Amino acid sequence: MSVLPQILKTTVVARSRLFNIESVDLRFSNGNEVSFERLVGQGTGSVLVVPLPAVDQLLLVREYAVGLQRYELGFVKGRIDAGETPDQAAHRELREETGFAAGVIERLARVSLTPAYSDYQTHVFIARDLFESPLDGDEPEALETAQWPLADLCGLRAREDFSDARSLLATYLVAEKLGQK
Repeated sequence: MSVLPQILKTTVVARSRLFNIESVDLRFSNGNEVSFERLVGQGTGSVLVVPLPAVDQLLLVREYAVGLQRYELGFVKGRIDAGETPDQAAHRELREETGFAAGVIERLARVSLTPAYSDYQTHVFIARDLFESPLDGDEPEALETAQWPLADLCGLRAREDFSDARSLLATYLVAEKLGQK
């Protein structure tokens, strides 16, 4: 088993309301010393929820993605608030973004986007047995929802406006969970 590098010094080089950028000076077991930069989240990560309004349908959300400067189609997602568990955040985000609650919500995975540069993790859930239960959220505009046939995951993955890696991964996790190809 490898010996973890020794952290010699950590310095915050920039701050935002969502994350800090830190410079981390390390010494490896072979004596090499290097500096890395990493993003450190201001919270406990996020959730992504794949709602199934029917046995053969997915529910998607279209919202503005400032990074790409366009509207993106994806699954329910959001930050885990202070004091919330990932399961609680998944239930809350589902209600805020779609107006539905889930009778059954199940965690499929916990994933890291860029573990070499960030501590940020997303908990991926599947939600079934949906029923109406809207909750006001913090979105700057009303979100549009759309249903997509579960049998056409390849078509969804091929869409230019369905590019979030977490949403793409979620389609494979859901297909595996449901025994789809």
